[in-house]
Amino acid sequence: MKDKICYMLFIAFVVLSCNKKTYVSNGEKIYKTGKNLQGERMLDKAASRIKIVSSCQGCHGKNGDRMNSVAIKFSYLSDPAKFSIPYNDSLFYRFLDKDVNSNGAKANIGVIWKMSDEDKKDLLAYLKTL
Repeated sequence: MKDKICYMLFIAFVVLSCNKKTYVSNGEKIYKTGKNLQGERMLDKAASRIKIVSSCQGCHGKNGDRMNSVAIKFSYLSDPAKFSIPYNDSLFYRFLDKDVNSNGAKANIGVIWKMSDEDKKDLLAYLKTL
C-alpha cells in the first residue's frame, strides 16, 4: 500500500511539473500569457473595452500574424510598404502607452496595457523575433 501511495505521489509530481511552461524571455511570456515573469498582469481590464483577452497572442496568434490587417510582427509594423509612417521602437512604445497609431491617429483597439518600461522593451525584443 505504501508503495502504491509513493508511486501515485510521484506521478502527480511529474504531471504537475510538466504543466509548468517555461519561457525563453520576459517578452515571450508577456506576449503569450499577458503576464510578466514576476506574474504581474499586463492588461488593464478596468480601462479596456475588450475584457475577454488577456494576452497579445489571444488576438494576434502564436506567430503574431493571425489577422493580416493587424499583424504584430515587428517586420510587418516597421515595413514602409505597409505603413506611411512605419513603427520604430519609440512609436511602438507610444502605441502601448497611449493607444496611438504610428501616424498619430487614435488606435482605439479596446485594450489598454500597463507595462513597465522594461516590460515594453522585453515585449518589443520578442516581437522582433517573430
